[in-house]
Amino acid sequence: MSTVLHRLAQWAKEDGSAAAQRYKEGNEWRTITAQEYCDRVYYLALFLESRGMSSSDIGVILSYNCPQWVHMDLAPLMLGAKSAGLYPNASEKDIQFILQHTEPKVFSVQNKTYFEKAVGKNNERPLPDFVEVVMVFEGDTSFSPKAISYEDALKEGKKLAEKKKLEQYLDGINHKDGAFMIYTSGTTGDPKGAVLSHENIVFMTDAAAKQWKLPPTGRTFSFLPLCHIAEKMQNIGVGISFRYAVNYCSGFENIVKELPDANPTLLFCVPRVWEKMMEGVQAKLKKATGVKKKLAGWAFQVGERVAEAKYSGRTPSPIDLVQYRLADKIILSKIRKALGMDQLDIAASGAAALGANIIRWFRILNIEILEVFGQTESTGVICMTEPGRDCAGTVGKPLPGVDFKIADDGEILARGKNVFIEYYKSPESTASTVMDGWLYTGDLGAIENGLVKIIGRKKEIMKTSGGKMVAPVPIEESLKDSPVISQACLVGDGKKYFSALITLSENLIGALTNGDSSEGVVKNPDILSQVKAKVSEVNSHLAGFEQVKYFTVLSSEFSVEKGEMTPTLKMKRNIIERNYGSVISQMYQ
Repeated sequence: MSTVLHRLAQWAKEDGSAAAQRYKEGNEWRTITAQEYCDRVYYLALFLESRGMSSSDIGVILSYNCPQWVHMDLAPLMLGAKSAGLYPNASEKDIQFILQHTEPKVFSVQNKTYFEKAVGKNNERPLPDFVEVVMVFEGDTSFSPKAISYEDALKEGKKLAEKKKLEQYLDGINHKDGAFMIYTSGTTGDPKGAVLSHENIVFMTDAAAKQWKLPPTGRTFSFLPLCHIAEKMQNIGVGISFRYAVNYCSGFENIVKELPDANPTLLFCVPRVWEKMMEGVQAKLKKATGVKKKLAGWAFQVGERVAEAKYSGRTPSPIDLVQYRLADKIILSKIRKALGMDQLDIAASGAAALGANIIRWFRILNIEILEVFGQTESTGVICMTEPGRDCAGTVGKPLPGVDFKIADDGEILARGKNVFIEYYKSPESTASTVMDGWLYTGDLGAIENGLVKIIGRKKEIMKTSGGKMVAPVPIEESLKDSPVISQACLVGDGKKYFSALITLSENLIGALTNGDSSEGVVKNPDILSQVKAKVSEVNSHLAGFEQVKYFTVLSSEFSVEKGEMTPTLKMKRNIIERNYGSVISQMYQ
């Protein structure tokens, strides 16, 4: 099947009553079947066509994850048009930029609240004239004369379907054409719209599934932004191609509560989410007392020994295996169930480096997190770790079918059917990113024991005033390999030495009292002592010019709201340095 739309139609034909999408309505989970899924996409496509959408147009979506988001993502593709999404927490600046950049005829929003993110509560930023239709997924439509409800659009499309055939539209789709536009969140400057083809999505879905031996059916949990390549691949790529039922989280704040309901067999998270899950369990275990505390400590010790042996290629001792079966029965399996991960076939992480300590902690629970390295421009994947192999600290091997090499300056290059078409309206950026078919990733890497290790970003190399070049990411990741530290940002580019801004784990931040911090900086001597010990440990493995000479512990984490993190939780160094300029200056006096 050449596109996900063809695969969706085939699914509806062969197993139309299968559960394809599930969502929460009040306290009840509702189901959309494969046939209903296909019908809705088709009806919406006909509605869009009746409102003048053609192959040269783009639809834009601003909403939290829901089935309607995906239906409106796929409907324009049926007409040969393209679709672009916005992060639910996108800044006003990014929303305005993407609207102006794409000039969409149709702008889909979850509800009035999301519409106001674009235009303001009092219409301070009037909707551009080129937007002819505002599709509203839920709630009233009285806030705009251009608004129409999702349900009414479906009804209009259904009537039009009486005289048209789905096959006509499927036959007109060229798998080489642009389909999804994904705006890179970017750590600097305006976002760029990477155009991915139908072929990009299908090729990468099939290649990744083969590498991981993905079971033919299963369940996923959708909570990562649908405008991000990772969720696009999981929700649409895998969801349709492998006929997985996609369970939609009703809100980011409900992840922990709804994950056990969804009980996914495939779960993809960004590193910070895995880290928060780990911290949550650790905090609860820390509060345990008496026998329960001793049993949990014993279970984790046994689990750690068994996991270490397994991933070192050794057979655990018979005594440890017997103990592990008991530990799993009374403690570890209960933690997996509470997390909603007791039926996982595949756990995966991407978008940024996952700390080796987090990988090893989840192994104790018998959850193996596989890492994905790639970017939007590579349809999300270039390298993947392999099940059963100790790849912690690396991103595994290049995917079969993807050409891979490391340039003389250390930059990772990739070539294949996974490489995007172009940056929309930006031929100069496209030409500097793809040369002779090779995607220049901007990531620096090395090969160690046959596995690819990410050293850092080419543009993030820092230089001391003495001319020494240093990649900050590996140092930051080493600092984060601690239960105390959640984030670390190296500073001091162009200075005599490097310093670090450090934030604490969520549990420690929550426990801070008024006397523990002053003007946003932690002063608690016990906490500072723990951080200092970790900094000293990391420094002992670094050359003198690489070492962190001073550090400051902040009383709050870097945030998306303050512009310090991208929506995919990557640090924006320039914003962090600007926001904490006075704090940084204190470390260089």
